[in-house]
Amino acid sequence: MSKVLYTLGDNKMKRIIPIFLITQLLLLENTTAQSNFDILLGGGYVSYSLDKTKLPYWENGYLINFSSDYEITERISLYFSSSFQQHYFNSRLVDVVVPAVEGYKYSVSGDNSTVIELSVGSRFYLNGTIIKPYLGVGTGLLLIIQGKVEIANWREGNPIRVTGLYSNSEKIFFVSQINIGLGLEVGIINNFSLVLEGKLINGFDGPSYFPLTASIKIGI
Repeated sequence: MSKVLYTLGDNKMKRIIPIFLITQLLLLENTTAQSNFDILLGGGYVSYSLDKTKLPYWENGYLINFSSDYEITERISLYFSSSFQQHYFNSRLVDVVVPAVEGYKYSVSGDNSTVIELSVGSRFYLNGTIIKPYLGVGTGLLLIIQGKVEIANWREGNPIRVTGLYSNSEKIFFVSQINIGLGLEVGIINNFSLVLEGKLINGFDGPSYFPLTASIKIGI
């Protein structure tokens, strides 16, 4: 059953990423006549989950983000963002109960987990100069696809290993989330800017974590 869910989740992920990109392209097509429309592409670091409810055996990792931004005024903009995140598996986070059997041996292996984040929100800029600090607030969804964690055990001197799926792994979750971030936009040349941002993403019933990103903002 878990393998079926994982396959379904993998197929959903393959469909969702193109949907994200198509949505962005539609937004771009509908607003290319507007000089206050921007697209952002970047990546960065994502922290481990603070509460361990949905990602108990996975820690920090990396992300790739793609978003669009529409300037309402010099101080306020609306954004739509998506990101693809990978959280690395850490076998030390798996709590294995070892039976009191002489010669008992075991090993733990696992796959990374994937999180796809989708958000809409607003950014509020402190000023309209070349260097613009801002506060961002948003809400959206998280698609969490846990990696598979397996435990193999055997007896010393016996080459036969028994492998089983560890509990609370290889599951799929759809989670609502809210986020708040602080960022800095620095104008480079013409319609190009560098955007640095750190934010807290808080999923309802978990997970909660911190992405840190650097992006290039391109004015259309």
